Amino acid sequence: MNTQPAIKLPSLKSDFGPLLKITMPLILTGALQSSLGFFENLFLAHLGQQVLAASALVSWLFYTMISIIFGIFSSVNVIISHQYGAKDDVGISLAVRDAVLFAIILTPLAFFLFWNAADIYLLFGQKPELADLARLYLHGLAWGLFPKFILIVAFELLIGLGHTRLVMIVSIVSIPFYILLSYVLIFGKFGFPMLAIAGAGWGMTIADWIITTIVCILLWFSKTYRQYVRSIFTFSTPLYIHKMLHLGIPMGVMYCVETGYFFLMTICMGWISIPTLAANQIAMQYLGFLTSVVFATAQGITVRMGHLLGANEINAAKRAAYSGIIFSLIFMMIIAILYWLFPKWLISVDLNINNPINSEVVHLATLFLFISAFFQILESMRLSLFGALRGLKDTQFTLITSIICFWCIALPIGYLFSIPLDHGGQGFWWAMVAGAFLSVVLLFKRFNLMISSQTTL
Repeated sequence: MNTQPAIKLPSLKSDFGPLLKITMPLILTGALQSSLGFFENLFLAHLGQQVLAASALVSWLFYTMISIIFGIFSSVNVIISHQYGAKDDVGISLAVRDAVLFAIILTPLAFFLFWNAADIYLLFGQKPELADLARLYLHGLAWGLFPKFILIVAFELLIGLGHTRLVMIVSIVSIPFYILLSYVLIFGKFGFPMLAIAGAGWGMTIADWIITTIVCILLWFSKTYRQYVRSIFTFSTPLYIHKMLHLGIPMGVMYCVETGYFFLMTICMGWISIPTLAANQIAMQYLGFLTSVVFATAQGITVRMGHLLGANEINAAKRAAYSGIIFSLIFMMIIAILYWLFPKWLISVDLNINNPINSEVVHLATLFLFISAFFQILESMRLSLFGALRGLKDTQFTLITSIICFWCIALPIGYLFSIPLDHGGQGFWWAMVAGAFLSVVLLFKRFNLMISSQTTL
């Protein structure tokens, strides 16, 4: 029978403080990493609506695939955070080794997908000129997939240990380098050739190889972290791949379900019109950038709960989860007010809103941002609850709710209102609001059930 004291409300010092110590560096890291896509979107917008539309196709394929990989490797920080709470350094080292092995196995599969993805766009009815532009971007990205996967593993190690400040420092140093390389290769600056949309892919690939190499060298020679990577070249039966897949595949599929929804929504926006696709990309640009803050908070909830659950502090883990949910909700409500009051200012970052040729895109983007505000308020709670359930090693239920809410509710309803009923792209956005609301209700009930079962053990 558990003898812990009755649950208390979250307090600023004992609950918000330790959580924010882990989360704030992750928030800054997420914002910096999202700024890479933000700036690439900004650069490519200057090359015209057609290039911007093609970049939307690439972005959502890239983020769908990376989300699957990231979801699977998110299990690494769950495993490591629990082992760190239990002071099992050997287990941490072997988990890192198995994650690297899995990254090596996944690389050729991902490369094949990226190299041939433009043909898939044609099968989905996209215009040949958009598919040809997307192909140039995708071929550049394909050569950087392996270092991207290894860098994700390295970051998951550091996050699982709670050493999020180092992740933040690496991002502060590296993200401007990513942006600079993309700028130089897209526009042909400083004597380099102008590669246009292909430069966005090659800029990211070159930067990935350089940054990943530096991070791996630092981890290997650091007295603090060498003990956690010492087993990488130890050849023995993998011990954690099964556990990693058991936790990670539902998370990877869940992220795939969600980003896959956005990818299909992007495809459908292209069916409606190029201005609709371009406007949707502007709204998604802000959604992706700002959701990174909530996602970072969810990661912080997972790690903080893992440490506390590993030390058998159940009530403290529950308070940490609620602290994260409250923080995310307050942040996203502030963002929603900005969406409602200053949409044209946000749109003007990408487009000249006074140019008549952009009037339709500006009108549609304003509408999408208005609806997106409601979605992101709900999303702040939904992602925080994902992080809490992940800390409890419950990844199956989150997958089920994502499938139901996005694919069984939002996708068919969004398609019906947007295309057959001819309400335009807003149909998909309102359908997402409905799906997210149902997901929040289901996840709250599941979290309370799971945490209650922990306290009665």
